[in-house]
Amino acid sequence: ERMFGLLQAFREREGHANVPKRHVEDDEKLGLWLSTQRKRYQARGWSEAERKCKKASAMSDEEVERLEALGVAWDVLAEQWERMFGLLQAFREREGHADVPRQHVEDGEKLGSWLSTQRTRYKARGLSEAERKRLSASAMSDEEVERLEALGVAWDVLAEQWERMFGLLQAFREREGHANVPKRHVEDDEKLGLWLSTQRKRYQARGWSEAERKCKKASAMSDE
Repeated sequence: ERMFGLLQAFREREGHANVPKRHVEDDEKLGLWLSTQRKRYQARGWSEAERKCKKASAMSDEEVERLEALGVAWDVLAEQWERMFGLLQAFREREGHADVPRQHVEDGEKLGSWLSTQRTRYKARGLSEAERKRLSASAMSDEEVERLEALGVAWDVLAEQWERMFGLLQAFREREGHANVPKRHVEDDEKLGLWLSTQRKRYQARGWSEAERKCKKASAMSDE
């Protein structure tokens, strides 16, 4: 009851019940206590042997109801994912696209970094369990993929950017009658001339050794 009262006080003050794990409230380890309650909630679905092994008692229906009434989320990662997804929706509605810059912060949250992590999780779908463990990456679910793709999220940012620049080059050629873009030329707010210069360097890199490419920081252009 004392810890529940401290949780009520935390919620009234902070506006939510997502207590950080290391948080101390009135000299009590409230964050650690809440973490234990989440474990007890999970224990409701365990066998008696599992509870004994993991030293966890199952939470009662009354305890569940009282904590849920305060807004306690049992799956913190899922709760966080939903919050970030909501911020991504807001970004897309405002900006007209879902290509969040890596350093972008939305409403105090590192949305760009989160989206980068989701791309890593998308790639992890094709990795073995051992590779995922080595990269500390969980594989994205089909539902998460569908929801992010519905917002227009591109999994391969470089490929998406290449296609955009190629489209601008096509537009330039149709208008000017040639594709010799001046190096400083900007097309539709994109540095098309600089991009084309980079593509020429990538074409040359096809004849370089791996060491030369690494030294000159250039990837080789594909046949396509």
